[in-house]
Amino acid sequence: MHSVTNAIPTGTIASIPAKAHAHRALICAALATSPSTIILSRTSKDIDATMDSLRCLGATINYENKIVTVTPGPAPKKGSVVPHESGTTLRLLLPVSASLCDTVEVDAKGRLPERPLEPMLGEMKSHGVTFSQDKPPFTITGKLQGGNFAMVGDVSSQFFSGLLLAAPQLDTNTTITCTTPLQSSDYVTLTTETMKDFGVTVDHNVPSPTENETFTVPANATFTGKKEYQIEGDWSNTAIWMVAAAMSGQPITITGMNENSVQADRRIMQVIIDSGCHITWANMNITVSGRATKPIHVDLEQMPDMLPVMAALACSVNGESSFINGARLRLKESDRLIAVANLVRDLGGTVREEGDNLFIIGNGTLTGGHGDCVNDHRLVMAGTLMALISEQPVTLKDSEAITKSYPDFFEDWNQLGGNATEI
Repeated sequence: MHSVTNAIPTGTIASIPAKAHAHRALICAALATSPSTIILSRTSKDIDATMDSLRCLGATINYENKIVTVTPGPAPKKGSVVPHESGTTLRLLLPVSASLCDTVEVDAKGRLPERPLEPMLGEMKSHGVTFSQDKPPFTITGKLQGGNFAMVGDVSSQFFSGLLLAAPQLDTNTTITCTTPLQSSDYVTLTTETMKDFGVTVDHNVPSPTENETFTVPANATFTGKKEYQIEGDWSNTAIWMVAAAMSGQPITITGMNENSVQADRRIMQVIIDSGCHITWANMNITVSGRATKPIHVDLEQMPDMLPVMAALACSVNGESSFINGARLRLKESDRLIAVANLVRDLGGTVREEGDNLFIIGNGTLTGGHGDCVNDHRLVMAGTLMALISEQPVTLKDSEAITKSYPDFFEDWNQLGGNATEI
């Protein structure tokens, strides 16, 4: 549990590595024909879960002095996947592990067993894989076979990414068809770009009015190791600092960012601009200055993870902000639509829910008090930001959940002049 006051952070902070990029790079490296070294300045519970799982699938992975050394090894006949509470680890490695091992034991913790795995499980079943039950923990038997896969695109883009990462190990050409528009498509682009970095090119057929979107990987394609492969800065966690600057009017510079990133959450830049702030770039450093003055209106389909921090921003301006198409937020570490609404209310804000849409009526201030983060790292970020405009300190229950993605968050917050105290 942490108590956070309205002390304002400002200054310069180094970005943390992009978790989404790191997951994909580690998997490609573990599947390669030669060793890799990956530059990773910080890790987290989710990244640790992927490294632990890849070790159980035959790779040797060492992390020292901000460098991950990945040495591919022969996959065991019986492997395991240990995602802990990382949905990305589970969804990416289910098909990958089934492409490598005859049998795989899969564990899961927290709310992860309740998060959806269909339609990916159904497609894996139709391509040679058997599951002991439909929710983890379960045992997978049978090698994944290539061919034609078809899935809807409005549940999780991670299903597509997982099958794409598995496809090079399969002995026939693999085509994955998206039967409905693909949401969070930027994450699949990140997958295909990372695969390309490691030597595998995905043929992407962009949809037309009469065709579905498809991704094709040739049989027995080969990943090759990379030396000093750089994981780029993380937009989803950089958003915390961008929103903090926008809420307080005190500038913050974040170093090590890629202006041309394909990460979905780079869209936070436009949200910040639309709120009335300024963004400037200098090499790989981004600075946010000025104070947000305008309500924001966001379609969550392509950036659902940004809702919690954007909700804090909405509370800091006068007027009604809208967040639409948030259905998939109900399937995260918490039901984030409900959890965000409850957090806003608990801290003295005004919010209403209409279906899968959220509307926040901001007036620039909150009361503060006790907020429940429901063991969700994104809610910890949001509650900390809300403290900036709160009359009383904000006490955050389950604040330890921040270690899932950003273990040093509170240290960084205090380093910039904020005031967060563990209680």
